Amino acid sequence: MTNKRQPPEGGREESLSTESSEDGGGPSRRDFLKGSAAAGAVALGVGAGAIGSASAGIPTPRLHRDGNLIKDPDGNTVTLRGVNIADPKRINVTSQARGKDAVQVIDMLTDASNGWYPRMIRVPVQPVDIGEYEPGSGPPVPAFDQSQLESYLTNHLDEVVQRCAERGVYCIIDYHRHRDVQWAEGQSGPVNTVLQDEVDMFWDTVAPRYAEDTHVLYEVYNEPTEPGMWEDPTTTQWVADVWQLWLEMAQPWVDTIRSHADNLILMGSPSWSQSPEGALVEEFDGEDIAYTYHIYPGHNSSRARDWEDASRNGEGVAGVYEQAPLFVTEFGWEENAGQYIGGTDEFGDAFVEFLEKSPAIHWTAWIADPVWRPVMFDRPFAENANDSVGDPYNGTVPEVCTDLPCEWSLTTGSGAMGDDIKSALEQYRNDGIPGEGTATGTPTPTDTDSDPPTDTDTDTPTDTDTDTPTDTDTPDTPTDTPAADALVVNDYDGDPAWSSHRNDLGQWCGAGSFENGGGDVSNGALVLEYDNGGWFQEQINQSVTEYSTLVFSVSGANGGEESEVLFDMGGVRTMLSEVTDDSIGTSASDVAVDLESASVDRSSSSISVRLNFWQGGASTLEIDEIRLE
Repeated sequence: MTNKRQPPEGGREESLSTESSEDGGGPSRRDFLKGSAAAGAVALGVGAGAIGSASAGIPTPRLHRDGNLIKDPDGNTVTLRGVNIADPKRINVTSQARGKDAVQVIDMLTDASNGWYPRMIRVPVQPVDIGEYEPGSGPPVPAFDQSQLESYLTNHLDEVVQRCAERGVYCIIDYHRHRDVQWAEGQSGPVNTVLQDEVDMFWDTVAPRYAEDTHVLYEVYNEPTEPGMWEDPTTTQWVADVWQLWLEMAQPWVDTIRSHADNLILMGSPSWSQSPEGALVEEFDGEDIAYTYHIYPGHNSSRARDWEDASRNGEGVAGVYEQAPLFVTEFGWEENAGQYIGGTDEFGDAFVEFLEKSPAIHWTAWIADPVWRPVMFDRPFAENANDSVGDPYNGTVPEVCTDLPCEWSLTTGSGAMGDDIKSALEQYRNDGIPGEGTATGTPTPTDTDSDPPTDTDTDTPTDTDTDTPTDTDTPDTPTDTPAADALVVNDYDGDPAWSSHRNDLGQWCGAGSFENGGGDVSNGALVLEYDNGGWFQEQINQSVTEYSTLVFSVSGANGGEESEVLFDMGGVRTMLSEVTDDSIGTSASDVAVDLESASVDRSSSSISVRLNFWQGGASTLEIDEIRLE
């Protein structure tokens, strides 16, 4: 094999700050940033929302690969877009300098009232933070032991994964190694077996932990560095041989994950994940595997505005997305930020246009943070926004935010990416969403082969030919017999079937992360078995201003479960016990929520009912019916 070396400008500059210190790919699938996504639509990203903030959430069923596309359980094509955050432990241990903790960052980024619409958030899990090494360093191999990893997951990652589920966004868990370690000794090997064991231990622990979380994707290894693939592997044999060596290195990690979990897997490539076209030579063995791509303004392909041609230092994708799904999990720009990440909107506009040329391309911009670079935010509360946030493991962290959360301001202008990324997420918020490819904000369901809505010529199904309420002394008070004009959201009678993910309104419904998976229907009731975990959603997707009460016909194995369930509807997010005077009993009875008293926004055309069960309890609920009166 030729001893091919990396050209001088081929590597990727580290995109983190030192915390101690013409597109040739053809026309875009859509025009970028037009109409409502103009600059006037961009709002500042302010402090993290409170518990009642409006989430921009979507259904998050388990996804699978179908050819070069990602699809939901109903066969709808899904295209996901979003952002990266910093390592959640790093955020938490520097929160007094950063201005937010990790959960508050998730809340801010999913707050629809401030115009945020990510459908996917990438969460980098860094060995340097698991093992508590100096920021900016490449930690030794192995970087941590089992107990350190368990502590990291329990104290930092679990809450972020849970919060993503609660807010209705997909979550990429990214094993974020990327510097100061080679994955193989040379282009002919041998592979780094000590590193191989470290990564295998990570996934042997993490994969089963989130196996039942349908919103979680696994990115196996952020950026394998050297030996790199510095030419096109489809035309150059020595590069193809490096890819084959990478298959030898990383296939055991895929096998470990698949021994525990069916979550979608994302695979990087040698040379800092700039060469996904290796998949055109030979793919990894296994189901539901996609490939990642990282690129920045200073790379050769970006300077040429051609992200297809892989002959330029191996940095193009060679149309790999026509064969396999492509997740561009890192890209970004910041003027005067360095040789590789420094850039302007000239790069950003062209590259986002490239990203939108195919529904097989998914993306997460790097990075929704005011410290790691290229930044999407500033810290106006800091005397000098460029100040270091310190070394939390071997030194001190300055205290510049004494009352969390503190406000972050979105970066704007030609040399900043914050406003552009936010606008793109807003523009495409209804594109490629699970459940017929539309977001919860779409008032009318698209055509579907699944069971149709209830028989009616109006958008508001009723059990009567008139919209006039039936005579009753107390129309706002539910009784054991539903009012004749009640709007039945779902009665779980099997028509449509729960497995079809359609309710009696013809809208999407689903659940996940329960002890019994996505729930089961038995004897006309939806059974949800929970043990400090689970989410449930029924979309309504129409204004319900003519209804004043939401009614659950429900029973619990223990009784009193209303104090263990979080209620989320129309901008209100609080414990169910806070919005009802009724208790869940051990036999079926009505639990009513007075929507007006609870301040639920009933006018929204994207309204849905969500429940989550991450409040520490364990029981079983049986829901016979959900209706509006």
